[in-house]
Amino acid sequence: MLPAAQLADLLASFTPSIDPAGPEWSDLCSALDAYDRAAQLGLDLDEARYQVDTAAMILHLWFSSIDPQRHSGVHEHQTVR
Repeated sequence: MLPAAQLADLLASFTPSIDPAGPEWSDLCSALDAYDRAAQLGLDLDEARYQVDTAAMILHLWFSSIDPQRHSGVHEHQTVR
């Protein structure tokens, strides 16, 4: 695991930069934590893997989109829930 400062530097290197306190990054971290917990408990990982994939796709789409809607103030994750 990267130290927090190094992770922040890495996220800042993306164009546009990824805010480590932003909802897209937080959703991905939460999904990864849930996956780790499910693995530790020996649970079926299909749903946890799906959540990680979904959060990663949202993060990717959010930061690779050139659509002006991206800046509408509505978090992408809110629109799919």
